[in-house]
Amino acid sequence: MVITTYNLKLQRSFFLVLAILLCTIKVSAYVDPGTGGMIIGSVWPFILAILAAIGGFFFRYLIKPTKKMFSKLWKLIKKSKKES
Repeated sequence: MVITTYNLKLQRSFFLVLAILLCTIKVSAYVDPGTGGMIIGSVWPFILAILAAIGGFFFRYLIKPTKKMFSKLWKLIKKSKKES
C-alpha cells in the first residue's frame, strides 16, 4: 500500500479529532434566562431572509409568467367577444 501525502494528512486529522474528543474535561457554565431570547432574536432574521428569497424566486419564476399567460388569454377572450 502506497502512503500518499493526502492519506497521511487524513490520518493525522483523524487522530487529532479523536484525541480532542477523548481528552475532554468537565466544564461548568451558567446560562441565564435571557439567552434563549437572544438566540431566537439573532436567528430570526436569517429565517426571514431565507423565506424572502424563496418568495422572490416563487414570484419571479412561477407567478409572473402565469399571470402574463392569463392576461394574454383574457385579452384574447375580450377580443373574441367584441368581434362576435
